[in-house]
Amino acid sequence: MMGQDASPDDAYHGYHYRILSAQGPHAPGGARSYVQQDMLTEGFALIAWPADYGKTGLTTFIVNQDGQLYQKNLGRQTARVAESIRSFDPDSSWQNVVP
Repeated sequence: MMGQDASPDDAYHGYHYRILSAQGPHAPGGARSYVQQDMLTEGFALIAWPADYGKTGLTTFIVNQDGQLYQKNLGRQTARVAESIRSFDPDSSWQNVVP
């Protein structure tokens, strides 16, 4: 369960989650930081990736403050690749998810 005692390494429902504090050139509006004066005030995005690829899931998700949701299978190196993603940047390799 997420809470004060949760570690960033803890999984929740089989996924890891992290806040993304910027968007890249493929996002609507282009590349920009969501941080101003050390505060996340210009938007936000999240990334979620399987804690155990192939067992808890296959798909990585990114979503921004406007609810734009994308998915991508990052393959067996999901943990390494997902941990390197620092911005919401859905290029053509990401699939838009429509609820």
